[in-house]
Amino acid sequence: MDFIITVALIFCVVMLALLVFRYVGLPVYRVEAVNIKALLESVLAETATIADWDVFVGMPIRHDPELDKIRQQCAMLAESALSERHGLVIFNSRGREELMQILDGLKRELQALEHNHE
Repeated sequence: MDFIITVALIFCVVMLALLVFRYVGLPVYRVEAVNIKALLESVLAETATIADWDVFVGMPIRHDPELDKIRQQCAMLAESALSERHGLVIFNSRGREELMQILDGLKRELQALEHNHE
């Protein structure tokens, strides 16, 4: 009897979630420049997790081709310069230098956007 009640409750919760998603919309993960900046700073501080990195490099950024170029650069850099230690992303010295250059360029773009909005 408990099994039937559990299945019925799970069914109700799933149906409720589907109804909410139908009328509210599915959640969307949209990467912005500030998110990439924060991730790169976290990587350079050696506090970013492998999961954070994998989500970033594994998901195309279709709404902003410039950000997608940065994502692709980072993915290619990771092929030769990334290692994992205790679940954290660690880059060798060459990779860290390239990440700093990417981060500096991103910061300049963010500052330019900030000045344009003022």
